[in-house]
Amino acid sequence: MISDLALEEWNSQVLLLGQALIGAISPNFRMVSLDLDGETWLIKFYLEKELEEDIEEIEEIISQYSAWQDCNLKCRWETIVGEQRLPNYPEVGRMVYRRRENLAA
Repeated sequence: MISDLALEEWNSQVLLLGQALIGAISPNFRMVSLDLDGETWLIKFYLEKELEEDIEEIEEIISQYSAWQDCNLKCRWETIVGEQRLPNYPEVGRMVYRRRENLAA
């Protein structure tokens, strides 16, 4: 069972990442997730295509997210490009953003 402190930290990190995403999401973003890998927060960005402007935007998102943290934050991110099936909740930790997609393909 997750302790109240752990739940509070999770909620805080989701909120901070959500704030960093405001105005940054383009139609190319499929999903953004947040997970805890040991002591390191892992942010995954799922893009449909590898567009330079979105890669630059991801760097800005990480910069903004990191700016709101204390100096002890351990964070890394991954960018996954393609039209593969998106993972579901248990596979990714928490989904912070997910666009609607046609599943009938």
